[in-house]
Amino acid sequence: MRNSNSLCDEVLSQMRPLIESVVNDVQIRALEDSTLAVIDDRSVAANTLDTLVERAEHSVTMLIPNSEDALPVVGTALRGLAARHPRDIRVRILAAPDLAGDDRLARLGAVVEGLEIRLAATAVRHAAVVVDRQVALVRSPGVATAGGASIIRAPGVVKALHDLMMTAWHRGAPLTKYQQLQEYLSSDCGTRILQMLGDGCTDEAAARELEMSVRTYRRRVADIMRLLGARSRFQAGLYASSMGLLQA
Repeated sequence: MRNSNSLCDEVLSQMRPLIESVVNDVQIRALEDSTLAVIDDRSVAANTLDTLVERAEHSVTMLIPNSEDALPVVGTALRGLAARHPRDIRVRILAAPDLAGDDRLARLGAVVEGLEIRLAATAVRHAAVVVDRQVALVRSPGVATAGGASIIRAPGVVKALHDLMMTAWHRGAPLTKYQQLQEYLSSDCGTRILQMLGDGCTDEAAARELEMSVRTYRRRVADIMRLLGARSRFQAGLYASSMGLLQA
């Protein structure tokens, strides 16, 4: 079974060969109706995102990396959608874990009613959006100041990307849980427990250091794992580190 911690990288690392396979078979036509087209201009890429999201009828699923312009660009696109006062459109955002403490991410929840935000289990290097499971826009890493985006309408490629993103979505932690965890860490030795998890301390040694019973320590570890959405202590340590919680 594949390690869930590699899934977010896998989502977009698989995109390049998928895109190239389409390019080998398809003659590029105009941007509006092509099966695949590359956008080299940053403003055109942003305008294309706005148009795709605004026209959504059923669903919008976004993968957001921690890049300088990602949250402002997404916010603009979502406000365009909200201006239509859409009904029954499910909007999901899967964000890089290191965006967890960024207030701008939390504020996106107020832009579109019912918007759901989760934090990916690992670092996110690409930006991507799938609209109505019919069209996708993908931007590769390292091109924050340029276009570097691909708009894809090939059904097989869009489905593959959507399926991978949804697998990562189900393994992500809701942003609300992160917020609850921040409250937990503000008291009751929570930060020190996280640090001990990251250091690999035994329950007995950690409980002795914190001057609490082993049973109480284990209960609090279980609370942290639940809030992080982690399936193991090791995974909890990774999640906490990627979100910057070990320095909280």
